[in-house]
Amino acid sequence: MNKSKENTSSSCARRSFIKDSGLMIAGGAIGGAVAVGKAVQGGSNAPIKIAIVGCGRRARELADAVWAVDDEAVQLVGLADYFPSQTQSLYRSLKGRYGGQITANCVRSGGADCLNPILDSDADIVYVTTPPVDRPDCFRKIVEAGKHAFLEKPLAADAAGVLQSIDTAEQANAAGLTVHVGFQRRYDHRYQDVIERVRNGAVGTPVFARAFCNAGSLRPPTRAGNESDADFQRRNWNHFQWTGGDFLVEQHVAGLDVIRWALDQAPFVAQGQGGWGTFDTAEHPSLQPDRSGEVFDHHTVEFEFTTGAVLMSQCRRVAKSWNNTSEHVHGTLGRADLSAGKIYSLDGNLVWQSDRPSSLKTATVEQQRAFLGSIRRGAAENQVESAAASTLMAMLGHQATRTGKRLQMLKWINEAKFHLQQSSARG
Repeated sequence: MNKSKENTSSSCARRSFIKDSGLMIAGGAIGGAVAVGKAVQGGSNAPIKIAIVGCGRRARELADAVWAVDDEAVQLVGLADYFPSQTQSLYRSLKGRYGGQITANCVRSGGADCLNPILDSDADIVYVTTPPVDRPDCFRKIVEAGKHAFLEKPLAADAAGVLQSIDTAEQANAAGLTVHVGFQRRYDHRYQDVIERVRNGAVGTPVFARAFCNAGSLRPPTRAGNESDADFQRRNWNHFQWTGGDFLVEQHVAGLDVIRWALDQAPFVAQGQGGWGTFDTAEHPSLQPDRSGEVFDHHTVEFEFTTGAVLMSQCRRVAKSWNNTSEHVHGTLGRADLSAGKIYSLDGNLVWQSDRPSSLKTATVEQQRAFLGSIRRGAAENQVESAAASTLMAMLGHQATRTGKRLQMLKWINEAKFHLQQSSARG
């Protein structure tokens, strides 16, 4: 290819990403109108019946948010988890606090096939708070069973899982099913306030952004009795790539979604570096013999966007270090601290500050209000395409740090699609 043709091709690829992400280029965009929303069983005034698969901490938080929604009747009809003890633990916890909202015959299942009893239940909605590796298959089975779905972020642990979820989302559209994904910051009033101003030109043309997700170290993985290596890794899923995708994907995806939301576009290329810091062998013996399969404890990624804007992303899980979770956009007229809801002039003076409250807990409740309301009204909503764009952005950054290469989104997604097709053909 000569240089002029190469430049033309690159320019076309960059322009296509302006619409949102590499999903359109990769042939995976969700198209078509959403069918009339599937009604609540028992009629419009009947309680909405929910089930939860994946009974860890996030399941408890979502249950609290669901029952914090005013003027909405919700009943729990099922709980499931690969580990039966998790199912029983969550059941006891919820029974003690919300006994009146739990049906007498509430399903409690465990094991590899724990989802099946949930699919056979009369649940209108299934909440998926499993490890990321399980979410694509759970989502597909839930949609095939004709139930609405709430999926925790990220959509999957790898790109193939994201692409599978996009296909499933098309089926959900055709069936009139609502699908929300747990990017709750989009329901935070302060974020909404400041990002609306950024997108309306309050900082001028965005040229640079920063995103931080720096916190303390992960708890060391623990083994329960004589469990198999597979069960050990599943129980400690956030320590392994195949189960969790690395914490850049599993956690920092929320901050990357905020930047993508503020800039209204996805990156087309990424490069970065990551690795492990120092560990005390006595404190973390399981991380010492071979780190090749473990998640990094720090990543720094540079993302380039189609308009020329650049994002520097930093995430770290290291004890006794600077902790910070925030997002910032710098423009030709000033800069915005999105998490704080503040806008500054170029000389550093505060020129505007949101008076809207900000709380992840409140935002989670607000998303549940919108989610349940969509189902109650029969106005189906599907958030998978936007969630896929943010998840793939995080995964692109992760692959850049793992390979040490400068990766193009379009090429990387198409390679993932090719491998997925090859795998399906072999299967």
